[in-house]
Amino acid sequence: MKRTRIFISSVQNEFADERAMLANYIRTDALLGKFFEPFIFEEVPANEQSPQQVYLKEVEMCDIYLGLFGTKYGYEDKERVSPTEREYDLATQLHKNRLIFIKDTDHERDPKETSLIKKAEKDIVRKTFNNIDALRTGVYASLVRYMEENGIIRWRPFDASTDNGATLD
Repeated sequence: MKRTRIFISSVQNEFADERAMLANYIRTDALLGKFFEPFIFEEVPANEQSPQQVYLKEVEMCDIYLGLFGTKYGYEDKERVSPTEREYDLATQLHKNRLIFIKDTDHERDPKETSLIKKAEKDIVRKTFNNIDALRTGVYASLVRYMEENGIIRWRPFDASTDNGATLD
């Protein structure tokens, strides 16, 4: 069975720990690892393509765009748009499933990051998190819901007469 590809998007230096944790967690979790393959840009080997070519191609190939939005907007290209916003826009244009997690913070957000968050909030339901454990829990719940909604897993009701509990089909 082909695993569902997840593109993890964020300002890399703001969410370095969270990105690494999510990639490792998804790969090593007994359930998630069977059905999902995460992508983070940090794992791309050196090659002759531009970074923009690589990340946009990966968004095209993914099934799920998972965005982590925080306080920083990040590097801006010549059109003054960050890679995170370009990735989000392409995922939206290609009708990818989008899961957005917004860092709850007391720090002031870059105005462009605030605009990106508002753009996402107009499109989809997002979840906030305040620490890495809450992020992991939120991502797990969202991915289980994705599997249920897409028929990847199906829960059978408990049947005491056969001693079968809720199981995966």
